[in-house]
Parts: sequence; C-alpha cells; structure tokens
Amino acid sequence: MRFSRLVCALMCFMPLSASAVKVGDQLPKTLVEDAAGKSVEPWAGKKTLINFWATWCEACKVELKEMKDEAGKIPADRKVIFVSLDKEPAKAKSYFADQLKADAGLMASLHFDPSFKLADALGVESFPLTLVVDASGKVLSVQDGFKEGTGSTARLFEELKK
Repeated sequence: MRFSRLVCALMCFMPLSASAVKVGDQLPKTLVEDAAGKSVEPWAGKKTLINFWATWCEACKVELKEMKDEAGKIPADRKVIFVSLDKEPAKAKSYFADQLKADAGLMASLHFDPSFKLADALGVESFPLTLVVDASGKVLSVQDGFKEGTGSTARLFEELKK
C-alpha cells in the first residue's frame, strides 16, 4: 500500500513521460461534461487555460490551490477550466466545494472527463497537465506536471492574460 502511494506521488510530481500534446496542436472536437452531465466544449471562442487534474493526484491538489487565487483575476474575455479525470465526478465536486471552498464562479469552471475521451485524444500521460489554448483551440502553452514554488502557475496565467 505504501509503495503504491509513493509511486503515485512520484508520478504526479515528476512525470515519467511527457504527454503527447504540444504547442501548435489543435484541440480535438472531443467534448467534456459540465456539472449537469451535458457534453460541452467550454474552451470554444475564448483564450482558455485548461487544467487536467484528479483527486487522487497530490500534486494536482497543490496546484489547484495556487490556481484558485489566480483564476479569479483573469479578464472577462479569457477563461479557466478545470477538467477532472476522476471516474466519479462527485469526488471532484466535493473536493472543489469542501477543500477549495470554491465559489459559484469556480464551481462553474469545473468540468469532467471520467472516460478519458479528451485526455486520451490529447495523449495525456501524466498529471497535472495544463494547457493554454487560443479561441480556436490551438495549443499555445503546455505544462506537464507541477512543482511547488517554481512560479509555474503565475507564468501560465500570464500566458493566458497576453
């Protein structure tokens, strides 16, 4: 049991292999689910930061806490969405509500990919993964993994604001 937790922690903080998605790629037409379970393409039409995460990924949770503060400071013509890869969306909703103390705006930014349709289409192999995409879905920035204290979250949000 301890070994599996260690392996998960290492995989979350230091990806063993980079995800296949890269700068210049176009997001596929694969959709994610909103809180009501409706299939949506929440990044369409706005420059968007997309963060792939899961409740079982410790690095994801640390990064989410940093992103929570930044998400409320973006201009109205930009968007931030958080795509949970949890098999049970209720776990992600509960984490956002209870641990992040998310307000209605942050809760609205929560989306779900429980069957990994989008994650698989992008070749996501490690978590967290954060993308910045333009209004047409073209990938402008990719951050694989997260390491606390490096300023990576601030850099991603600066890219989003440009």
